[in-house]
Amino acid sequence: MGIREIEDRNRMRELMRKKAAELKMQRLEAKTAITKMTKEKLAQIAKKHGVIIALDPEMQEAVEEIRKKYNIPKERIIKEQITEESVLKRGKKVDHEKLGMLAYQRVMLEKQETGGLLTLPDIFDRVNTGILQGKITIDDVEKAVKILKKSNVIPELRKLENGVLIASFFPVQYTQDQALILNLVKDDGVITTGDVCKNLNWTIERAERALQNLVDTRVARIMETFRTGKRYFFPSLKIKKK
Repeated sequence: MGIREIEDRNRMRELMRKKAAELKMQRLEAKTAITKMTKEKLAQIAKKHGVIIALDPEMQEAVEEIRKKYNIPKERIIKEQITEESVLKRGKKVDHEKLGMLAYQRVMLEKQETGGLLTLPDIFDRVNTGILQGKITIDDVEKAVKILKKSNVIPELRKLENGVLIASFFPVQYTQDQALILNLVKDDGVITTGDVCKNLNWTIERAERALQNLVDTRVARIMETFRTGKRYFFPSLKIKKK
């Protein structure tokens, strides 16, 4: 098999992956839009995600009660289902506030997979779909997430030492230890306990405690084989090769 054929296959595999992700997102959004929210369901989402989906105007009293109970800022109350169409003003100009909320809602639906910590390119992939494909740029997405941070919708937006901009979409509090580990992760998204101990001069116990915290919050995943031993994979920090 020639190099060109291998590259073509890799490109096709990547296109199929993105299409599958897009279809999954559409199914999740459709399900969210048609689900009749009960007070119990609202409370469950509020407790789990730190947001309230207040699409039903008849449930305002329940929304306010739940907001106070879980101490949720008013900025994290979703009052409308953002669509791709609503992001484009008159079909052309990008509404960055709505683009940010579209990204926020889509990331919320994928919290189990991502842990809510994503790089700028990851966020771009989640909104560069459907009619928005080719009409928004990564600069548009950067403006959008900065609006989310300024509006107090997301708790954190910062740049790692390697220049990668990451956004934390949910109120997960990292200690300084976790932040130092994130700065160590290489382009392949993988790190070991030994890497952490060597670079930060930590004990094994301290390194494993911080790494386990990142696993518990779904920012990292454990990969373990007989050949390589235990490694920690950060899917959101893996640099995609062009």
